[in-house]
Amino acid sequence: MTEERRRQTVSELNGRNQVEAFEAAKAVLNDADPLLEAPLIMLLRTGRRPFNRAAAAHAMQILRTQKTIRALERAVENKSENPRVRGEAAEALAHSHRHRSHDVLLAGLADSSKDVRFWCSFALGEVAERRAIPFLKRLAARDKRIVRGFHSVAQEAIDAMEKIQTKDRRPRRKKRCTFCIEI
Repeated sequence: MTEERRRQTVSELNGRNQVEAFEAAKAVLNDADPLLEAPLIMLLRTGRRPFNRAAAAHAMQILRTQKTIRALERAVENKSENPRVRGEAAEALAHSHRHRSHDVLLAGLADSSKDVRFWCSFALGEVAERRAIPFLKRLAARDKRIVRGFHSVAQEAIDAMEKIQTKDRRPRRKKRCTFCIEI
């Protein structure tokens, strides 16, 4: 990606139009430029609107660096941040995470926001975190709140448990998550 294209992408990510912000995030996913690490982290922290910060979190899943993963973890943990941003950060951690990310996602299952619980359930299913099963069972039994554009937290918890159980049948080589990035 050229310097001019990087500037334009960052500008679109932090622009006034939500559709353009997420289109810019998709462009980052299609052309992962390591030089976007610092601007994306800055946007995640200080983007103008929640959808700008959410688009930055969405784009960060492709940049598998120590700094981006830590920034995503902080966003999930930040209770003063908009739930949509925190949910996007949790979803991004499903694709790019480290061992500590599992603990952040587990804590998110008890969050007051249905969006955070939903996306933490999704992420824990993707990373096949067996420790999540008792918490997911509780969500499956009790949390019937619907996440806009998707389904209930309970259904996502059920889906996550199925993924964990399916992935759990594979032979084990390591104690740690086979999907974690070692940093």
